[in-house]
Amino acid sequence: MRRSSVRGGSSGGKLGSLWGRLNASFWFVPALLTAGAVPLFFLTQYLDQLTQTYLATLPVVFSGGATAARAVVATIAGSLITVVATVFSLTVVVLQLASSSYTPRIMRNFTSDRGVQAVLGTYIATFLYSLLVLRIIRAPESEGAPFNPVISTTTAVVLTLVCVALLIYFIGHIVNIIQSSKIVGNIHADTLKIVARLDDLVDAPAKDPDEPGARSELAGLLAGEPLTVLARESGYVQYVGVAGLVEAATGGAQGGKTTVVEIPFGPGRFVAAGLPVVRVWPARQANRRDEDRMRGALVLDRERSFQQDFAFGLRQLSDIALRGLSPSVNDPTTAMQAMDRIEAIFIALGEKAMPPRVREEEANGASVLVKIGYYGFDDVVGLAFDQIRRASFTSGQVAVLERLLEVLGRAIRANGLPERRRSLWARAYSVARLAPEQVSDPEDAVNLILKAVGLGGYLAETGQASLVKGDLKNLVEAAEVLRGGERVRVAVGGASTNVRDR
Repeated sequence: MRRSSVRGGSSGGKLGSLWGRLNASFWFVPALLTAGAVPLFFLTQYLDQLTQTYLATLPVVFSGGATAARAVVATIAGSLITVVATVFSLTVVVLQLASSSYTPRIMRNFTSDRGVQAVLGTYIATFLYSLLVLRIIRAPESEGAPFNPVISTTTAVVLTLVCVALLIYFIGHIVNIIQSSKIVGNIHADTLKIVARLDDLVDAPAKDPDEPGARSELAGLLAGEPLTVLARESGYVQYVGVAGLVEAATGGAQGGKTTVVEIPFGPGRFVAAGLPVVRVWPARQANRRDEDRMRGALVLDRERSFQQDFAFGLRQLSDIALRGLSPSVNDPTTAMQAMDRIEAIFIALGEKAMPPRVREEEANGASVLVKIGYYGFDDVVGLAFDQIRRASFTSGQVAVLERLLEVLGRAIRANGLPERRRSLWARAYSVARLAPEQVSDPEDAVNLILKAVGLGGYLAETGQASLVKGDLKNLVEAAEVLRGGERVRVAVGGASTNVRDR
């Protein structure tokens, strides 16, 4: 069980969550660039007022009169807004087609892409700048003194050339970001950033702190009705600020008494309005301010986020694989690309501990046990592999099932804890167990069984025969039935077991 001391609130986490939303929003960078067009206009207007009599004859600036300048700037403004409307309308259509082939969550990659935001922002900023310049051009026939802002007009032309170059970049960039390899690569990179922030396994307890030992310790503390704080709105938990929540929950606690704070829904889980988001034992009278602070320690939004939720990446990769295996798309190569990235994530997890479901804190002179509904390792294994296995059998994609067993095998080798290997082996055994019924070709079914037997043999050889002993016997019998008498000898724990071979 983890012990730490709570200092400070959750303001850092809230600021991080707010910055994450701004960073992923489609409007933030375009708004900054558009706002930058206003001071640029005032700067060039000021330079025009100071130097127009000296610069009008230079070849590097606009050399036409005020009437020509008005026509040029008006053309720039009109054409830019037309290009923006046309290009981005077509882009949305392309992204809709891509989302139907991969997952609707790739729209998030588009809206948070810096290149896309920069292109849109530059176009709108140039359009706004051109309108501002158009307002100050006065031809000789107009009322008032004539004014031909040559620097401002030249700047508008230069910005237009930049927009043309960005249009070429944008087309190539869109083609790149909707490729399956790019999509799964971005999801993989975002997930590994979260995994890297997990505690190293060598510094963490080998067993999940929410296992029976920890539960028995909590049993005596969970007596009576708790103080319950309900969610006021529905949404996905993006961030849990443990420090701020613990301080609010123990505001009236007495020193020396242990307080239990339960957060039923961890990052990535959906909370419906009216469900409990915090429970506190022993119950105490909490004022409205404390309850609001406890609610505020959990950041909820309409979508999941990568801030504390690495399982979100596995969910997206699994979705992409499922789309690739669906009859409407029928793209097993994309499914296996997604599985490649899932494999890399589980290999990285081999050196990391899962977020602790029970941790010990100290706040306001009281000892606090914090229980959080994080995803467990078996949860993320099921999230990554179960639906892919079912879809592969339904679509008859034996090659994907073979790749699935390879991924599970490498994940088993990278994750040495027995409870982790038990979860991974259960998925491999399920593939082999269902193969005789679900795969039409007996040869393919036998191949799947033999691959699973090889994984079981590895586990037995590494001193974990108890995980696979009964399962291997069942697989051997199934292989013998399919092969009609031929036998092989597979090394298991230094000995050998007869199974059917080709």
